[in-house]
Amino acid sequence: MAVLIGMSPEVKGKNYELDREKVTIGRNATNMIVLDHPTVSGRHCVISRLGNRYTLTDLGSTNGTRVNGREIKEEDLYPKDLVQVGAVEFLFDAEGAEVAARREELPQPEVVVSTEPATAPITFGSISPFGPRRKQNEALWVALTAVVGLLALAGLGWFVYSLLQTK
Repeated sequence: MAVLIGMSPEVKGKNYELDREKVTIGRNATNMIVLDHPTVSGRHCVISRLGNRYTLTDLGSTNGTRVNGREIKEEDLYPKDLVQVGAVEFLFDAEGAEVAARREELPQPEVVVSTEPATAPITFGSISPFGPRRKQNEALWVALTAVVGLLALAGLGWFVYSLLQTK
């Protein structure tokens, strides 16, 4: 029998048996596995069983469904697959699940070694979450800072002049 083993803090230590032909997962109480988490849609995904083959299908969820870190629409499940429903993680395990036709692994990205200094990609205009600075107000701020500085200097001069006059 197949099982989803809770890995995230919200479901840690919980096991969900996949004992029906179709097991729905989502936030609504009508699902067989109910996950009360803000990243889980009302009807998020379904796990279907045909013989010893298990298939995970996303039901058009807002935050997506992932298997081993890859976003999927439909994917066969194999023992030890990491399943993410929104941000809630599970480990899929099944005794006797079909594993003969294991999906092809994704090709590993090519690592390019460069002897030149590293530079930021062109697409990195700013890593600030607030976006790049606006240059249009820079002159205004410089002028305002200069005026405040001159006023402070004039006030200091007047204060020193007043102290010298009282003596």
